[in-house]
Amino acid sequence: MNNKLFLFAFLLSSAPLITCADTTIIVTGQVIASPCVVDTGTVSKVVNLGEDTKQNLINAGDGGVWSDFDLLVQNCPTGTSSVTAKFTGNADTQDPTAWKNSGTSNNVALRIASRDHATTYSVNSTMQVNVDNSTRSSTFPLSARMFTPQGNSTAGTFQSVMNVDFTYQ
Repeated sequence: MNNKLFLFAFLLSSAPLITCADTTIIVTGQVIASPCVVDTGTVSKVVNLGEDTKQNLINAGDGGVWSDFDLLVQNCPTGTSSVTAKFTGNADTQDPTAWKNSGTSNNVALRIASRDHATTYSVNSTMQVNVDNSTRSSTFPLSARMFTPQGNSTAGTFQSVMNVDFTYQ
């Protein structure tokens, strides 16, 4: 009987040690705007630089005629204020600020610049454009041309690929 009383007294004395703990669970998230839509004419954009003569691409830095083109992002939801384009691809081996020519012409690369040619866009560079509140779109006005980073270009074909990733803020 004493053993039972002792066990009962022990259990009663240890009852305050068994307690419940209050727990707070914090659940977080974020509501974001749906993305803008890349215009179908921008998705697989082809910019024709035309033909140039190797005589126009003799000295380092010589370039052909600039060809203007636009990249268009549209249907941006309300709350989206800007769109950023990141330009990626294969850099030219002679000039890392240009895109590599995968055609047969040697010593020729692709130069991408702002429409006024004041800013050169190189591989992994970005360009940010505000969303027009009335049209809910962003237009990226760009120019492209063939140029020779080193001089002494050779006759042949010219082809270069530039990838663009768009992010929205």
